[in-house]
Amino acid sequence: MNNISIQKVISYFLLPAYIGLFSCNDGLNLDPIDQLAGSNFPQTDADAISAVNGIYQAAELSTRFGYTIDLPSDLTITGENPNGDAGFLSSQQWEPFNSYITYMWTTFYAGITNANVLIDHLENPGSEITSSLASRIIGEAKFLRAYYYQYAVQFWGEVPLVLHKGENDEGERLTRAAVDDVYLQIETDLKDAALRLPHADGFSGSDRGRATWGAAKTLLSKIYLVWGQTSPTYSEAQRKELYRKSIDIATEVIESRDYELEDEYARNWSVENRNGKESVFATQHSLSQSSDGGGGNHLMHCAFATGFTQTLPHVVISDLKFRDEFDPADQRKGVTYADSLFNNLTGEWYQFNVPRYLKYIDPLDPNGSASNRNIDRTVLRYAEVFLLRAEASNEYDRAPNATAYSDVNTVRRRAFINTPRPADYDIPAGLDYEGFKARIQQERTFELTYEQNRRLDLVRWRILVKALKESGVPAKQNVSAKNYRFPIPGSQRNINPGNLWQNYGYDGSAITENPYRDYEPGWTDR
Repeated sequence: MNNISIQKVISYFLLPAYIGLFSCNDGLNLDPIDQLAGSNFPQTDADAISAVNGIYQAAELSTRFGYTIDLPSDLTITGENPNGDAGFLSSQQWEPFNSYITYMWTTFYAGITNANVLIDHLENPGSEITSSLASRIIGEAKFLRAYYYQYAVQFWGEVPLVLHKGENDEGERLTRAAVDDVYLQIETDLKDAALRLPHADGFSGSDRGRATWGAAKTLLSKIYLVWGQTSPTYSEAQRKELYRKSIDIATEVIESRDYELEDEYARNWSVENRNGKESVFATQHSLSQSSDGGGGNHLMHCAFATGFTQTLPHVVISDLKFRDEFDPADQRKGVTYADSLFNNLTGEWYQFNVPRYLKYIDPLDPNGSASNRNIDRTVLRYAEVFLLRAEASNEYDRAPNATAYSDVNTVRRRAFINTPRPADYDIPAGLDYEGFKARIQQERTFELTYEQNRRLDLVRWRILVKALKESGVPAKQNVSAKNYRFPIPGSQRNINPGNLWQNYGYDGSAITENPYRDYEPGWTDR
């Protein structure tokens, strides 16, 4: 079989759709028809592999995830111009024509559209592709379609649900599907993907990093939890069933023994430890992947764009108190934030006035980090599986059980593995539902900072406005209830203003009553 590396993501299959991302007039009419007619449909196994590779990663998308998930949270601010689009994300003042929000919409739908085309083709009985390979690639494509949709529904709420080539009608008649319908499709895709995909040890060499059974299952467990917490129509009984499913799926992943926690937390972002034993799914980055010769992960550039100077880089910690909340003995503190770094060029340690995000700075080559940009972007780690099961258990029982305590403490004991007695740092027993929920929320902050989770966590916990207001960070004080969702991009509504109705609080919205009023009494009813 002609095996093409997943890292070669620029393929004929994605490119025509991706070119359309830079046109202000493009809607969802992203089918690469001119490249997928006749003989250009995947004819061989190598063609099919190349086609699915193109769905994995759009250039520089890792940066946009940081800008649309980390930057609008309480933990991160921009070091750039506060009056630019990045600055508006930082200060909660984004509007329908924000370039980053528009970029995410068009890129998600480019990936979805290309997944649709490939799935439809490979599910056709006349496909020439080896059947076992076709099944696996369908699994990869369905995982990726679900991956893009789960971000879209969390960003915008109701979004167009497009599942087949030709359904978009050039974007002019698409409607926004109900939130629960989008989640039902995500569930369907991930369940089918898990049936088709191999376990982590089923890939080797350049194929490591592809979607696996564990990636599909872990994302499904996470989706069940988020869905249960955010469904606008489900009953308490239906939500509870989603929490049960989240627990069961997380248990499957844990009992599979496909993954292990790294003893050294920092190894999760080591160039020498790509797709290590804790990695469930990561966006692959390698040198020369981008046209400029770098790896394309601008999370690295944004964290260290200004190098060994006191000038702030593109993104930085919003307040030192978030660093100081870490216990000094917690190994995650020194990996999440760098107060100082060794400069190989000068042979001296350099002290920063404001800490840098170290997860995406290569400590062995900090000077090259901003240009190399070749550390893989973490999407799902095994540590999060324990945190997901603990949180879902607390939601299901409305109180923590023994497994929930064990799960959180498993993660914490790794954090304090370098102390004489890691168990001394276990969270205390006897917490009620609210007390354990607060500890889970704090633990996710310690474990997952700058891993593109924070804003989505605040939204699903329904504490977005309160958290940003109480942070005391001046740039976050403009937050209001409307910030629970991003606006539908103006360029899309120009094509289809009737069906792509605008979210509450933004220009063009017809919604006059605050739909988030009950989320945070005293905060979102203002």
